[in-house]
Amino acid sequence: MASVRSLSSRWVAWAFAAAYLVVSAAVGAVLLAMPKPDAAGAENPTTYISSDGSSPPVSSSTVPAGFRRATGPANMTTVIPDGWRAVAAGGPGAMRAVDPSDPARVVGFGGAPASSPDIVRVHVAYESGFASRTVSYRRLDLSSATYGGHPAVEWEFQHRDGRGLQRVHALYWLVDEVEYFVFASAPDEDWPRMLPVYEAMVANSRP
Repeated sequence: MASVRSLSSRWVAWAFAAAYLVVSAAVGAVLLAMPKPDAAGAENPTTYISSDGSSPPVSSSTVPAGFRRATGPANMTTVIPDGWRAVAAGGPGAMRAVDPSDPARVVGFGGAPASSPDIVRVHVAYESGFASRTVSYRRLDLSSATYGGHPAVEWEFQHRDGRGLQRVHALYWLVDEVEYFVFASAPDEDWPRMLPVYEAMVANSRP
């Protein structure tokens, strides 16, 4: 288990999501780079696939063991681990929850009006600015996808928060001109334990 880091570094992961919801309208018109193409290409998005190779069920009505249902902005619901308290993340449409036993483990979720129907272009443009102000940013994946039949973007990256390497995995999707998201963040060495949390959120989010 990673040691507890400073409070300011704790919120790097969730802040990127909240900040995106605030500034995406301004960055959508600027495309500085294209993401690495996925298997089908950006114009033919692939279906989200979980780490075990299966397509997780979307909007499951059963809450998995060890989780509880959480509600967020724009009529969104998802699941978060038992004992984690969801609070407003400081940006419009964003919520976060922190592992009470390890503040380095953070999840976020929410929804807000989309700045553009071209979700790929918006996120590629946002990534450029985010990378320039983030310590040791390294993209692991930024690719188009589909989620519940809706256009989506999956984004995974690493960064350093001053005392260690952190990994963040996020999924954004569009439904009726609203962009929803879920993400999970944890120390890189602890990511195998955090991945099931992320996948449970993805599999149990609405809409």
